[in-house]
Amino acid sequence: MRRRAGFTLIELLVVIAIIAVLIGLLLPAVQKVREAAARMSCSNNMKQIALALHNYHDVNRSFPPAVLMPYAQAGNDPLTGGAANPFGPNWAIFILPFIEQQNLYTLANPQSYPGTGNLSNFASYNLSWRGVRGMTIKSYLCSSDIGPGTPFTDPGSAPPEQGWARGNYACSGGTADTDHHIAGDNGTSNQPFPGLSKGPVMSINFGATLTTIPDGTSSTFMVHEVRIGLHPMDRRGVWAMGMPGSSVVCAGRDYNPTPNNRLDQSDEIEGCWRFWYAGIGTRDGMGCINGTTHYSMAGQARSRHTGGLNAAFCDGHVQFLNNSIGQQTWVLLQSTNDGMIPGNDY
Repeated sequence: MRRRAGFTLIELLVVIAIIAVLIGLLLPAVQKVREAAARMSCSNNMKQIALALHNYHDVNRSFPPAVLMPYAQAGNDPLTGGAANPFGPNWAIFILPFIEQQNLYTLANPQSYPGTGNLSNFASYNLSWRGVRGMTIKSYLCSSDIGPGTPFTDPGSAPPEQGWARGNYACSGGTADTDHHIAGDNGTSNQPFPGLSKGPVMSINFGATLTTIPDGTSSTFMVHEVRIGLHPMDRRGVWAMGMPGSSVVCAGRDYNPTPNNRLDQSDEIEGCWRFWYAGIGTRDGMGCINGTTHYSMAGQARSRHTGGLNAAFCDGHVQFLNNSIGQQTWVLLQSTNDGMIPGNDY
């Protein structure tokens, strides 16, 4: 009798095992290639944003404000950090013409804000610019992040607003709470490192000029990455909202020391209590202060890149920063006029 040619069961199992091992070795390499491509794409987005900010500066002789908020008051958290108040357009709206979004800028018409608004009648503010809040802009999204299809719903605004589109980039708004940098205040007496001048590049009602960055444009941050919120009511990563964690980074506080920190109690943003859970920071890297009395005063730079995040400097160059950067170096790079030399740990 002639034997039939074929594999024995043992031979087949050996072949399957070899294929499984090869796939196991290949997957990490594929993931690394994908992450490297995503990081490069994100870096290119930041270069485009940095160029747009410089083009805005050429036309207007300063960088745009982080956000317009004519009623802002230092030390008044509910007023300055509360989204129910009629805050205006942010830096990401002002640079729309410089990222080939002229039609969207025309629709937003940010120059119409505040209109006839006055401090005694918030309802008189012209908020028509918010009509573009639901527009998704590819240049404002990093492909390493997830969740851009889940818009933000703000139950704390008056009236409640839905459909805020997500984004992954934030201007460098200094180091102290956002209300301590109003109109470019140096936040000298505030944490972190009281006594150190910590001028912002962009803050409430303020945009610096290139000639007023004495620390040097190559050693001062301009734009950071931020992560999209983990919940529809998490306002972090909202491109058109000029609030900390949304499109502004005001970082460096003692309980919020460095980028991508993994503390459960970290960013101070309004509404954290609506979605907070144990492990939101330690496990998922998106910690925030769990309490109903907290408003949006400080949000940290974050990304889903392995080991760090991208940052654009005021001279336009983009650099990848490691999570291990020291707090003092991080703070010195955030400020325009501290007069000190940052460390080399970045």
